[in-house]
Amino acid sequence: MICGKRLATICAIAIFCDIGLILYFIKYYGNQKCFVTIDEHQEIETILPDNFLSIGIDASELQDHRVDFTKLRFRELAAALKPAHLRIGGTMSDRLIFSPKDNPHFSCNECASNISKAECHAVKKMCKHKELPFFVLTGKKWSEINEFCNATGIKLLFALNLLLRDNHEWNSDNAVEMFEYSRHRGYKVDWQLGNEPNSLHHIFHVTVTPKMLAHDFKKLRHVLDHHGYNNSLLVGPDTTRPQPNCHNCLQYMIDFLGNGSNVINVRSWHQYYLNSRTAKLEDFWDPKTFNLLSDQIMTMKNNTENYNDIPMWLTETSSSYGGGAPGLSNSYAGSPLWLDKLGLCAKHNITTVVRQSFFGGNYSLVDNNLEPLPDWWVSVLYKKLVGNKVLHLNCNCSPMQRMYVHCTNRKYTNDKTAITIYAINLEMGKARFFLNGTAIQGKDLNIDEFIISAPSNNRKTKTVLLNGWPLYYENSMPDLVPHHIRYGNVISMPPYSIGFWVVKNTLIKNCN
Repeated sequence: MICGKRLATICAIAIFCDIGLILYFIKYYGNQKCFVTIDEHQEIETILPDNFLSIGIDASELQDHRVDFTKLRFRELAAALKPAHLRIGGTMSDRLIFSPKDNPHFSCNECASNISKAECHAVKKMCKHKELPFFVLTGKKWSEINEFCNATGIKLLFALNLLLRDNHEWNSDNAVEMFEYSRHRGYKVDWQLGNEPNSLHHIFHVTVTPKMLAHDFKKLRHVLDHHGYNNSLLVGPDTTRPQPNCHNCLQYMIDFLGNGSNVINVRSWHQYYLNSRTAKLEDFWDPKTFNLLSDQIMTMKNNTENYNDIPMWLTETSSSYGGGAPGLSNSYAGSPLWLDKLGLCAKHNITTVVRQSFFGGNYSLVDNNLEPLPDWWVSVLYKKLVGNKVLHLNCNCSPMQRMYVHCTNRKYTNDKTAITIYAINLEMGKARFFLNGTAIQGKDLNIDEFIISAPSNNRKTKTVLLNGWPLYYENSMPDLVPHHIRYGNVISMPPYSIGFWVVKNTLIKNCN
């Protein structure tokens, strides 16, 4: 009798354990069954430039030699993201004075005898605004920046100082000194004028209306054409993102285009999701945060649709404004937002996305010791695998999974039908995707899989795993080796992960 009771107890425990295991697997491995449908006959509506994913460095980082553009490792880390634009801008670009001299001496009281009249005039203008100090970009540093761009295959995009003004008009004298210095050395540069002009009155107590700015851009275009830069792009106006509580943010862009659309090559704006001072980890992984960008893009596009012939760029963008949230913007916590931004911008034909920043601040791709951070690895994989032809898919997934598809980068494979799917999984549970549709040939697919994840699901990590192995950059780029899936039509993602899949031998002919 006792043996029978013990046996019954053991059987009951075993049954409960089995039920527990079943529930565990259902929760973490069986709860997400997403069907992804890809049509073979879809048309290619968007073809991105090769420098779609670009990088920025804040002008403030040029002060006090914070950035050494001559370091080999710094150049190697940047070259891994070529081709790209390097934008140098930000608030301090409107406090920057160019001097061809290596050791110029400036003060608000007097100018040295070897300083040009244009430089002296610029100093006096800057001294009137005491909120932030001005600083000088020397010819030597300017040459280092341009030589860095030449060596890495990156094109420079530089924001000129809009606050050098006389009688409500931009004074171009200091810019002309920079143009002449650059022209004689063969530097190829694209240009901007000012940074977030709709916010200048908040920072400097100076108002530059959209009509005034349009006039200044026309003047800049004329000056560029007469000083050897007639082929340079002119990008603007770099307004802040449209927000419900900031009517001026959007209206400034509309009014500027109404007055100056005929002189710019690109209409540009800035975008951030969160405030760095208040953002929390869960904000970075909340689908509501992700949806902010698509709403802002549609608002901007719908209100400027009369100018759709002018490409649209995000010339400054990251997860949170105010320098980035420490331990979040520069960790794996920010990586899903970054990859989703690339996917959304590609989908909506935003043809260049400039990541703030490559170096400097708490949202950088590379830390102060020149160690790559998680978003650098995500960016490298994106450049390696994702081509510039944007495709469409239908996914019946939950809001916790977000997915995009492009033709594969032709440098990765000679297969002209290959496509690259990339996705994020925002929840603590495994996600499975069943690939089907007329583009998919049968159930035995040939797939190269790259899964980025966090050790022990630590979303604040600065060291990420690729297919289970930690990624380190020592003296050169490591081999980024895929996991090969030879059979089946299912791809899956661990909890809190990012995935890239190169699917070969599809029936999509438009990737040729």
